[in-house]
Formats: sequence, C-alpha cells, structure tokens
Amino acid sequence: MSDVEDQIEVELSNDPILESNIKHVASCFLSGFLPPPDITISQWAEQSRILPKLSSAEHGQWRNERTPYLVEIMDQLSPQSLATDVVFMKSAQVGGTELLMNTAFYYIIHDPSPIGIFQPSEGLMEKFLTRFNASAREMQIDDKFTNNTKYIKEFSGGQLICGWSSSESNLRSIPVRIDLNDEVASWVEDCEGFGDPCDLVSKRTDTFSRKKRFWCSTPGTGENCRIYSRYIRGDQREFRVPCPHCGELHALQWDNMVWDKDEDGNHLPQTARMKCPNCHEEFSEFYKDEILKLGQWVPTNPNGLYPSYKINALYSPLGWFSWKDAVLEFLSAVKSGSRAKMRAFVNNVLGEIFVEQTEESIDHSGLMIRKEDYGAEVPDDVIVLTAAVDTQDNRLEVEIRGWGRNFENWGILKKIILGDPRKNMAVWEDLDRILLAPYSKANGEKLYVACTLQDAMGHCTDEVYRFTGPRASRRVFACKGRGKTGVPMTSAPKKTDVGQRYNAYLVTVGVDTIKDQVFGWMKVEQPGAVGYMHFPDLPEYDTEHFMQLTGEKLVSRMVNGNLVYSYKKTRERNEALDLFVYNRAALNLLRLDLNKMADNRQKVTWNPNRNMVQSSGVQQKQNSQIRVLSKGVSV
Repeated sequence: MSDVEDQIEVELSNDPILESNIKHVASCFLSGFLPPPDITISQWAEQSRILPKLSSAEHGQWRNERTPYLVEIMDQLSPQSLATDVVFMKSAQVGGTELLMNTAFYYIIHDPSPIGIFQPSEGLMEKFLTRFNASAREMQIDDKFTNNTKYIKEFSGGQLICGWSSSESNLRSIPVRIDLNDEVASWVEDCEGFGDPCDLVSKRTDTFSRKKRFWCSTPGTGENCRIYSRYIRGDQREFRVPCPHCGELHALQWDNMVWDKDEDGNHLPQTARMKCPNCHEEFSEFYKDEILKLGQWVPTNPNGLYPSYKINALYSPLGWFSWKDAVLEFLSAVKSGSRAKMRAFVNNVLGEIFVEQTEESIDHSGLMIRKEDYGAEVPDDVIVLTAAVDTQDNRLEVEIRGWGRNFENWGILKKIILGDPRKNMAVWEDLDRILLAPYSKANGEKLYVACTLQDAMGHCTDEVYRFTGPRASRRVFACKGRGKTGVPMTSAPKKTDVGQRYNAYLVTVGVDTIKDQVFGWMKVEQPGAVGYMHFPDLPEYDTEHFMQLTGEKLVSRMVNGNLVYSYKKTRERNEALDLFVYNRAALNLLRLDLNKMADNRQKVTWNPNRNMVQSSGVQQKQNSQIRVLSKGVSV
C-alpha cells in the first residue's frame, strides 16, 4: 500500500461521517449496475409479508387474492419493470398504504437502495411509522435497521428516509432511488418557499438510472389536484371485471349501483347490487371475490406517459367496505346537504376529484361587434330560413334566422310586436305577415320561412294553439322547453289535450342540449367555421339584444355524487337567447343536410302562399295534411 493510500485510510478512520458518506455514494453508484432480483414485489408479498394485528383488520399472511387489483401495480414498482413513474389514484379502503409498505420492505430486503417515504405532514408520518414498525417487528426484520433516528433507518446497502411535504430539509437532502409518495393530493402547495414539494422529491431521484417514483393518493378537489393531474397524463387504467351473467368485462361504477325502497319510500341499502352496463342484469356483492380474481387492468389512454391506475371503494374486498356501506354514506351525504360530506363521499368512496361549482359566461360585447351590412336582406350563402316566436303578456317577439353550410347562421329580422296577445288580434295578424313574407337575396331570389316554433307555455297557451293549429301545414308549431341534460333537441310534433281543440301540434325542445351547442358557437370567431353567428346592422340588434343572448351562464355542481351542468340566468330578460334556441330547434325539425344542399347549390324556397316547396327551381305539391313522423315532419 502506498503512502497516499495509507494517509487516506488514516483520514477516513479519523472521520466516521466522511467514511459513511463515501460508502453511501459508492453504494448508490454500484446499485445502478446490479441485476434485478428474480422475485417481484407481488411474489415476495405473497411469500413473506405479514400483516400485524396492531394495525391490520386482517392480520397474518398477505394474500394477493384478497386484493388482486394491487398485483399489477406492485409488479410495475418492481425492478423488473421499465416504468419509472407509477400513479395510483384511489379511494379509501382498497389497500394503498399496504402496497406502499410492501414496496419499501421489498427493496430493503431484496434490492437494498436509498429509499424515501413522504407523507403530507409530520403527524401523518408518525402514524405511518407506527404501522411500518409494527410490520417490521411482525416479520422479524427490525434488526436489519442500524443507527436509527426517528425518521431515518439505515440498513445494509441503503437507508430509509421518512419526510413530509412541508419540510424542505427532508425533501431536498439525501438522494433516493426509490421514492414512495403517499396522499400527494394533501401535500402543501409550496414547501417553505422552495416550490412544489412533488418537484423537490422528484429531483432527489435524478442521479439514479433505475429509479422508481410512486404517486399514491385519494383525490382532492378540482382538476388541478396533484394525483388527478398525474393520473390523466398516464395511460389511465381501470380495473374491469366480468359480469357473472354475460361475462362481459366492465368497471364497477357508482352509476350502475342500484338498491330498493320499501312501500313507504324508505331506502334499503342492504339490497345494494350492481347492474351490468352490457346485459343490464343485476348481481349482488356475493360475487365480488370471484369476479375480482378474474379482473384485469385496461388502459383507456394508450398514449399515456406511464402506467396510471384508478380504483374506487366498490372494489374493496368482502369484509372491508361493503356496497351497503357505500349506499349508506351516499344517503347520509345527500340528506345532510353538506358539501363537505358529499366531497368526502366523492373522494373517499368514488375515488374521484370533487368539482366545486363553477360558472362559465359569455361576454356580449364580443358578439355585438360582429354586426355587419349583408348588402341584401338575405346573404347569398343562406339555404333555409326558420322563425322563432317568444310569447309575453304584452307583446310577441319574433326572429328569423338564415342557415347555411356547417350551421353558419345569420340574423335576418327581429321584431317586437306590442299588444296583449289575449285581447289584441292585430298582434297575430302582424306576426302572420312576418312569417308569410318573402325575404330577398341580392340576385332577387326569394326565400320563405320553412319552419316556425312559438313558445306556448306562458299565459297565452290557448292563443298560441289557436294561431299555430291552422298553420301546421306551413310547419308552424307551438313548443315548450325542457331543461335537462340529455334531452333530444326536438321531439316529433304531437297533439296535446289542449292543442286537440285547435288541431295544433306541440314540439318539446331540449333547451339545455341546444344551449350547449349555442354557447359553443358563441365562442367561434372565424366566419365559415361550424356555427359561426352573424348579426345584421339593424336597430333591433342593439345592446339589449346581445345582453339577452348572453344572459345565462353555465353552472356545474355536484348532485348526488354526479357532476351536473345547468344554465342559470344572469339577468331578468333573456328572450333573445330563447329565440335563438327555438330557431335552432326549428332547423332540427326540418332534417336538412345543409352541407349537401350547399354542394348542390340548393335552397329551400317554399312559398306558403302557393302551398308549394321549391328547391333549385323544382316545384313539388305540398300535402294538405301534415304527416308526423318519428323523426319529425316530412313534406
């Protein structure tokens, strides 16, 4: 040995801290060259993991068959897998913390490495360590740890560092190869001014080529939730199980949970069962153990950056958290009316983010500046005209719109006809003249209104039926709005009990369905694009019109555990919006292929005065009796 080597050996022996650091660095460096062990984490857990009585409802030998959905996740965390990041967005009661501990124990025993475990707070870390230490004693491996402090455990070939999100010192100090992060949705936003704690712990793994980062958490609130944002960047795997009846694989979802009520309408949570979304047969929780064993993880976003998993408490093994328990928690949250309770149900049982009520509105000024001079009453690109009428106690408001390729649309005319519709026949005569009038293009071509819808649900229902009944052959119908998600844009025109007296037809309009489309169109800024909205430079299209058109906002909120969207008025009057919605519904009744007609240079030039339909110069005799079909009205 040379004099230099002798001197180094003496210096190391005199400085145990330096010696420890050099050995640690050497261990970290050499661990990157070691071959992976032959056994995976799930295989090791099946053979060796013991659940302690102190902290486990089911103490004793770990059995993969109890939580088969955890097996693949453990294998992705094993050194045999090429995955670096693994994400697990979960509910409570599915074994996520035990999975994390299995991973830590495996690397301590089979692939010694610098390991970091991080919790949201020091208090939660202390609770975690109580469970961790109990498991180590149960498996008789606590003697592997030497030179222990409260939050650092050294072992041959590595050390276990325990930290929390609000402590910069234990997030940024010693590098770790295995980074296990628990309940990241609850981590602090900023760690003592040093930034996002998730970024800080990620950087601790940079020096390792065979690193693992595990992100595990129940979700929190909003789409910016840490675990949710990581989940959606991954391949979004869901655990699908076979239906006991048809065998089709499907995910266990709250939307398919059903239960009975007694004769008095009282809920019976003990009858909770699952309805198969494929065959619609129902099955009880009795089948859960059997179908879980046959389940498999299916990526729903194959282009994701890494494996990401999501599961809810409906998968919780028999004896842990039952479907009855889930229904009880749901009913309790609904009965309380508490957002906090509903949030707890959505996060901890459904394993989903809780979306606070949000609102989305449109600025009227962006539409108002579009007013333009068409150069004619009707622009050349218009194929068909529709009309909508809003019925008030002291007036009728009518708007005619033109429609072209890609639902591009133009305001043609708007009139307010003053007078009490119940007493003043002149308002109806004025309305009829507007609906019968020809509207001209620059080349002299005349278009007529092809379909009209008039609101009949105010105080003038009989008067509306009396007006529309004799004009049904001109496709002039009464209508009523139905505001609910999923309602079709229009129903087929039908005669009601009241309408029967006047031979009148009523159309039900899915107003929220149409508003979803219309509010999307309001954001379109390129003429010619789908749904682009044009407005004429006419006095009736004033500031009030555009404020009415944008006089509602889209509101999202949680109802019974589901995200529900609805429209809420932002001002008292919104007739302009109603008129646009009814015009869109009138177009839907016509069942026209606007793009095909544009390609063939066709126009709908139906002349109601002559009871004729004219398209591109070809005239067809209109039937005097309207024919009501399942998909609307034919000519």
